[in-house]
Amino acid sequence: MKHSIFRKILTLCATLLISLPAMAQEDSLKDYPGYVDFGELSSIFGEPTVQIAVGESLLGLVGSLSASEDPEAAELFSRLNGVRVNVFETTAMADGAVDFVKDTSAKLDDMGWEPVVTVNSQDEQVRIFMMINNDRVEGITVMAVEETEAVFVNVIGSISPEELGKVMDNFDIDINGDHGGHDDHDDEDTTG
Repeated sequence: MKHSIFRKILTLCATLLISLPAMAQEDSLKDYPGYVDFGELSSIFGEPTVQIAVGESLLGLVGSLSASEDPEAAELFSRLNGVRVNVFETTAMADGAVDFVKDTSAKLDDMGWEPVVTVNSQDEQVRIFMMINNDRVEGITVMAVEETEAVFVNVIGSISPEELGKVMDNFDIDINGDHGGHDDHDDEDTTG
């Protein structure tokens, strides 16, 4: 039931996004310290299967629509300036994908982003960065590239790493790789 309201909200947001110029959404976010310019992702990964670019106005709308059902999520959305998600399905590790993640990581590091998670394996590259100013998180960026999928997330605004999952859940985006819709509570033993 929780997901049905957010699917409706996501549909509403998608409809509104279609009617708003996408570049205006993107341009309005560029001045925030938590914004990351990923460049031209489609030149490496092709067309995205999921693309979300939501600014403050739509996040406020999402927050107000969810306030009665999930006040915690509504409060979180009120602290965000933007959410950008690009998901690409791939059949193999895209040429240049690993170099792109490493080059972008170096640029983020030079810009003062804090590396929080780094995974370097033959079949997977993952980076999570946080922009921290005066002990305040102003943005989180996730880059995850593997053989079947590439995911780029930029959440702009005051957010903790724990809250990132909540934001992505509300947009029905799985950043943990659990594609089966598995609920963490399914494995709990309730037999006492």
